[in-house]
Amino acid sequence: MKTKKNEDENFWSDEIFYETMGSEDMKEKMKTFHKKHGEDMNFSCSKCSKRISAHNKDWHAGMCDDCFNKKFFPDD
Repeated sequence: MKTKKNEDENFWSDEIFYETMGSEDMKEKMKTFHKKHGEDMNFSCSKCSKRISAHNKDWHAGMCDDCFNKKFFPDD
């Protein structure tokens, strides 16, 4: 059973990615929210330089899925 204390502890867990942004940034990023991970492949991963999509650039901290998962979800 989840308790308020458990929820608070999990909120700042290492396995969660949060990013703050202003309303203008949010409007721009929402344009790529529903794009597929293989669509609009005009960007490079900030870690390994592999080609990434506009979605990954905006929603995965500029990283390919492999680098993003290694950084934010290492135990999965």
